[in-house]
Parts: sequence; structure tokens; C-alpha cells
Amino acid sequence: MESKENAARSAPLPVKRPRGKRKALADLPITGPNTSDGSAPRASKPRTRSAARAEAEVEEARKRREAEDAARAPDVSRLLDPKRVKRPDACAAQAAVAPYLGDIDRYLRSLEVEPLIRPNADNFWKIQKDISPNMRAILVDWLVEVAGEFKLQAETLYLAVSYVDRFLTRDIITRDKLQLLGVAALLVAAKYEEVESSKMKVNKYSDITDGTYTKQQVVKMEADLLKSLNFEIGGPTIRTFLRLFITSFSGGNGASAKKLESMCSYLAELSLLDYDCIRYLPSIVAAACLFVARFTIHPKTRPWNLMIQQNTGYKVSDLQDSIFAIHELQLSIRWPDQKAIREKYKDRKFGCVSTMASPREIPASFLEDHNK
Repeated sequence: MESKENAARSAPLPVKRPRGKRKALADLPITGPNTSDGSAPRASKPRTRSAARAEAEVEEARKRREAEDAARAPDVSRLLDPKRVKRPDACAAQAAVAPYLGDIDRYLRSLEVEPLIRPNADNFWKIQKDISPNMRAILVDWLVEVAGEFKLQAETLYLAVSYVDRFLTRDIITRDKLQLLGVAALLVAAKYEEVESSKMKVNKYSDITDGTYTKQQVVKMEADLLKSLNFEIGGPTIRTFLRLFITSFSGGNGASAKKLESMCSYLAELSLLDYDCIRYLPSIVAAACLFVARFTIHPKTRPWNLMIQQNTGYKVSDLQDSIFAIHELQLSIRWPDQKAIREKYKDRKFGCVSTMASPREIPASFLEDHNK
């Protein structure tokens, strides 16, 4: 018995055949059924003189075309020289997108009115007994800081705030879980919007609360949030429409266009603080931000014209309430104690737009509609 066991142990293991390298379809040999088994291919019919002559003429024409193409081709070394490579023309990129802007705009407008992805502002007062708009503003201000620390995309922040608002208008939550909701919303938004996996690790989001919540609590709240949202986590935000409006709007030279974009982004993030702004569609808030941004940069020039009205789809009379709300946020009449956004846009990379003074009154003539 022992000799059998020893023989079994000493017996050589079966040798595994190495697998051949997987070939791409383009590399596979083109063979007929008769050559796949290694047998000789069928003999082909002998070529006639006319066929040989025709093949020679085709080959000669091919060589002639190659010589002509080589003569017309630019110097490859010049094309590969990084000093000679030009950046893509922004105007050319805008022109390429232009034919689709109308369809994109119509699709986004249809999405923003969907009840499944819209918070019901009136429900907040009916459902929440332990949460106030002031607590919500403090949470949003903190989320702005966290998004900056994690280097998240701007769209991630907007999505996270929209998740918070949708949850607050559908499910009851206590104040001790409000920050947990914000962390979970930011995590879900990062998983939806970000590319780097390091920005989606649960540990980062539990650690940012200084140990207030565990990893398990964050994961549990993430599940509760997704269930409340019915897993509808996409949809346009204020940021989405701002990009669309600015793309279709010529803001002048590069420096002035950048200042306008930064000012619009600043005002749009301020709108996230104000609970009353969720009553307006994202496209309306975006258009109001564009109005106030243009008014701030050029206070003596009428901010709205027929071209902007056509591109945004809104007359000034459609925007008046939201314009006043955005302007009051800019003047620190609303939520003056929330500083994160104002500090963020003091940075030179944003053109220090939060330090730009805006007139306290908007002239009545600027609030009148344009008539053709």
C-alpha cells in the first residue's frame, strides 16, 4: 500500500500545453476549407495573356497613384514636430457641434421637467420637521469644500445637491443624519460622473466626516438614497444648461469669454445655497445666471438681446424672479454666512470674480422684454 502511495507521489504531473497566442481576426490566415487541414490547395486555372496584361496594367496604375500621393503628402517630420502642432480651433469645434445644438437642447428641456428627477419644493415643508433651509445651506457650503478637496468635477457637485434635494422632498431624515446624506449623495454622484477610481472610495467619504460616520453607515445611506431616487441618477443640471448657453453664445475674445464663464459658474454655485431656487427649472436658473453675469461685467449695457433670448428660449419677463434671487445671492443679501463659494471664486484661476462689485439695483429698462 505504501509503495503504491510513493509511486503515486513520484509520478510526474501531467504537462499542461501552453496555449497559443490569441490572434486578432485581421491576423488569421485566409484559407479555404481544403487548406485548413494542411492539405494542398486546389490548383488554380492557368491565366490567359489578356488576364496577365490586365493585372500588369492595374499594378502599374497603383504604383503611379502611390507616387502621386507621396509627392502631394506633407513632410511627416513637420507634422510630428510638437512646435508646429496647433491646438484644436475652438471655433471649429463649436461649428462642428452647431448642427446638433437644437436637438440636444430639446432633449435636455424634456428631461428637466420629468417628475422623477425633479424635487418637489412644497413637499419639504410637509415632510421635514427636523431640517431647515438654513441647515441645508450649511450642508451645501460644506459639500463645496469637500468637492474642492477631492478635486471633483463641477457636475459632480451639482448632481450631489440635486440628490439631496430630491431625498429631502421624499423621505424624512433627522438632523444628525443630514451630513451623512450629503456624503452619500457626493459618493453616488462621483460614481456616476468621475473617471478616477480613487474618487469613488467609500473610505474617503467616511473619513472626511472626522469619524462621525463609519464606512458601513455611508454604504447603508448610499443604498437608501438610491432606493429613494429609484436609481434615476442622471439628468440635466444648472451646469449642463450653462455650458449649452455659453457654447451657443459668442462672448467676445478669449479673456472676456473666460471671465463670463467664471462669473456664470460662480453665480450658479451660489444658487445651490438657496432652497427657493429649486422651484425654478435648471435652465431658468442658468439663464438668470447668464443675465446677472453679463450685467455685472458690463453694468451699463443691456444684458439681454434677441440673440440670447433665442438661444436660451427665455424672455427677461420669464426670468425676473430668478434674476432677483441670483442678484441677492451675489450681493450677500441671502445666505451671507456661507463663505466657501465666495472664497473659492476669489482665486485668480477664476478671475477673482467673487470680488467684482455689482450695482445694487438693476435698471428697470434692462428688465423689459425685447420686441422685434
